[in-house]
Amino acid sequence: MKIAIIIYSVSWLILLAIYLYRRKESTFNWKESDSVEKFAFFMVFLFAPIIILFLPYFLFTNIRDKRKSLKDAEERKREQQIEMEYRSTALASIRQAKALGNQNGRFDFHAYLASVGSSSTTNLYSHMQDENNYPKILALLPKLTLPDGMSLHVEKCKQQGSGDRSKLFVETPDGAYDQSIWDYINVECSEEGAWNAYILYNLWHILPMFWHALYNRRYYLFFEEFTDYIECLQKDDTIMVRKALKQHITSPDVVKANGRFYVTCCFFTNFGGLIQETIEITIDNGKATFHEIERKTLFEYQCGIMF
Repeated sequence: MKIAIIIYSVSWLILLAIYLYRRKESTFNWKESDSVEKFAFFMVFLFAPIIILFLPYFLFTNIRDKRKSLKDAEERKREQQIEMEYRSTALASIRQAKALGNQNGRFDFHAYLASVGSSSTTNLYSHMQDENNYPKILALLPKLTLPDGMSLHVEKCKQQGSGDRSKLFVETPDGAYDQSIWDYINVECSEEGAWNAYILYNLWHILPMFWHALYNRRYYLFFEEFTDYIECLQKDDTIMVRKALKQHITSPDVVKANGRFYVTCCFFTNFGGLIQETIEITIDNGKATFHEIERKTLFEYQCGIMF
């Protein structure tokens, strides 16, 4: 659009220059002029209102848009800088909390994870493919509760279209369904509560998916033996990948620092490999919010399949 306006404007200015030159030379006579000259002068007067009125507006909006783009770019850069500083401060707090915790005897998350092995060591991926287990989700996460009369449900993905994923929703006492589950779920303000919240927050990556949604499939690795459940989309890669994951996997951890909880855990995806992420969980009056602090690739892998 801008290019077309510029071309029209330049063409009109050329025609106008010719017209003014002919007028100056007093050589132009409408009756004696040929059809080409008549057409040229007709076009000058036809487009004059458009050019005179629209060109200044075009120039003004162009300058305005450029200024807005520069302002937006500066704002994005400023937000990115703030986010980087926030993440850097959070990582420093985690390191400090671990150092002080080792001296003062902080919460032993690994001992906790081992003590609840009967529920946490369940192959969560296979477990969540069976819809008969959906009513048991909160039973596996005892530090999460819903108000009386409410229940957590799963809307299973539709096997149609270009792709779909399963969704969690809360059924309220009046029979309404709401996918904003964190508006209702109460989280215990503890390391165990943060861990339970982390699992539920990422559960949609584990629930059934269809076609294009499979790009979001993750295998969360709470224990080294969880690698034995992984099946690569490229079947021939499975043994190699499992072996590599065992060499690079790190145990999950939960650290409390500055009144917030930081969950670090590994997951495997066919479209990235072994990823270690750190999520900040803030629990305020029983309500949890989530913020990604860091993501690192420990073992890179791409299956090469495009859906």
